[in-house]
Amino acid sequence: MKADPPKGWALRWGPWLIPSFFILQAFFSARLGDWVHPTSFEASPVERMDKRVASTLRAVAYLTGTKVLVGHLFWIGVIQYYGDDENAGTRWAKLYDYCCLASDLNPRFISIYTFGANALAFHLKRYDQAAQLLAKGIKANPEAVRLKYLLAAIGYQTADRSDLMIPVLEEEASRPDAPPMMVNILANTYEKVGRYEDAIRVWQKQLKEGDTDEKRIVAGQKLQEIYAILKSRKPSNHR
Repeated sequence: MKADPPKGWALRWGPWLIPSFFILQAFFSARLGDWVHPTSFEASPVERMDKRVASTLRAVAYLTGTKVLVGHLFWIGVIQYYGDDENAGTRWAKLYDYCCLASDLNPRFISIYTFGANALAFHLKRYDQAAQLLAKGIKANPEAVRLKYLLAAIGYQTADRSDLMIPVLEEEASRPDAPPMMVNILANTYEKVGRYEDAIRVWQKQLKEGDTDEKRIVAGQKLQEIYAILKSRKPSNHR
């Protein structure tokens, strides 16, 4: 037979348990509040995200213990947002906000910072936002050398040092998580510094392997432009 608890148990432990319960509740409430509204999250000045949506998503992910899973699912939505041409009218105004939220949910996921920074800097020319996103990524992942190289490449871009930026672009364009526009950016940078043969090689590959008619049309047009440039320079190369 199960023995009854000693008499006076509630009287003995009650004064300790009740304050401890409220102390733990206050502790976890503060932790939740800090995570739901982190100082690392900054709304973009271009178009602010609804903070209620962001806070709710963080709260659900935190309370259910599925932060990484929610982060990955949300990131898929971010990629779809950037890949949707209908958002070109606003120049993908919410991209920085969405990348910030995705990185709050999953700060160790390097692709968030690289994809977002590449798109923001080299496609949309929003260098400050790209640099801020990379700085956040470096703080969360100090061992990620790739993020530091990308941050340096943005500095080269703003300083018009395309020759120094090309090695970073080449590496980024070869990665499976690179933005679709990265191939175009690399080819255009080759052309800018006079490396026409390299630009032709990239555009010819895009013409052959592009997964949409639009990409192949752009590649064909760019090849025609480069061939025209080279043809116009031919007479000056012969005596």
